[in-house]
Amino acid sequence: MSNRNLLFIVEGEADEPTFIRRLFRVCYAQQTYRTYTYKTNLHTLAKRLEDDYPDFDEDEADICLVLRSYESSDTKRAILSEKYTDVFLIFDFEPQHDSPHFETIRRMLNYFQDSTSQGKLFINYPMMQSYKHFSVLPDPLFRDTKAMITDWGRYKQIVGCISAYTDTTHYTYPIFVSLTAHHIKKANYILTGRYSLPTLDEYCSWNLTDIFEKQLVYKNRDSFVYVLNTCIFVLADYQPTSFFRQLRDRGNQFFID
Repeated sequence: MSNRNLLFIVEGEADEPTFIRRLFRVCYAQQTYRTYTYKTNLHTLAKRLEDDYPDFDEDEADICLVLRSYESSDTKRAILSEKYTDVFLIFDFEPQHDSPHFETIRRMLNYFQDSTSQGKLFINYPMMQSYKHFSVLPDPLFRDTKAMITDWGRYKQIVGCISAYTDTTHYTYPIFVSLTAHHIKKANYILTGRYSLPTLDEYCSWNLTDIFEKQLVYKNRDSFVYVLNTCIFVLADYQPTSFFRQLRDRGNQFFID
């Protein structure tokens, strides 16, 4: 694993870098990674791809080269110029966006599926702060936790009032594993109706576009999205076999059930 060099392309300047920094400090302290802050939302990036790289998914566009073409900072251009073994894109769903580009985002999810090639896109529903939407762990109520349309504009404040896990400096390895397992179970519930951990093979077969499609239906039909953070799946994606093995063999240590 020491030969891996990871890049995280994130939306925000504070929440995402802070979360990633703590995740790797606690879980994979020796891993090399860089963080590039895009500072603009997913819909804006989708619009740029529509306008400037309309065939990005057919022409096998390099996301680092694309972002570098927009970047004016020499320091940030240097980050995008390095060679990486894995690239992760982390953005919010932002269901309330006033100029949505969901069709292009669908194409992006289908294209950015593999961190070791084009990159892998993780979308958080409704936004990044969903990773800590817990008052207690384990949380048997998380299966049905939703963000209603009336709450989207103040979701950060809602989570700030509900969460018992607002300070990431207190996160331990068991807490990270527990949070990840809860969100994986939630994704499985959205996909299959079963609020349980999938097998390793089932998890590896997931296409995150399917979650996106279901969340779009809930948004358009029922005016809510299920609270779900997929950024935290990085912990499982990094070493999936060992991650699922420890859940199977030592699940009672991780505040899951």
